[in-house]
Amino acid sequence: MKKLLILLMCLPVFALSQECYTIKAVTTTVEMEEISQRRITFGIKQMMEDIISDKYDLCLDGKPVEVQVTSIEAPTTGIEIGPWTKISKKTIVTLLVYMDGKIIEVEGKAKSTVEATFIDLQNDELPFNKTAFASAVKKAIEKSIK
Repeated sequence: MKKLLILLMCLPVFALSQECYTIKAVTTTVEMEEISQRRITFGIKQMMEDIISDKYDLCLDGKPVEVQVTSIEAPTTGIEIGPWTKISKKTIVTLLVYMDGKIIEVEGKAKSTVEATFIDLQNDELPFNKTAFASAVKKAIEKSIK
């Protein structure tokens, strides 16, 4: 009887417990001389942990989550009329997120000035999360978690 009572008291704890995840790996198939791959993968791992922890628990032996950067693009569009020039650049990042046995392909976009897209990633003094690239990655990760 005593064991049954303890079990009934613990039941709500088991019912309310969330799934636990761990970020196993972040890789990239994109080769870019301008940007350190270590900076990209480390920054994405931190962002992934922050975003997942808003919805799920993180633990060392949790369900594995892996992220692969498959594409980084930065197309430029501009209009030039006489001495006036307006240039716009989008950073587009495509990720594959492996989670719960599923492969989720997501794309994140961020607008920036021409100077800001890759130059800010080359600047090691600028925090990764303040870059236009990080903004695009964050949007992609948020789409994958929904």
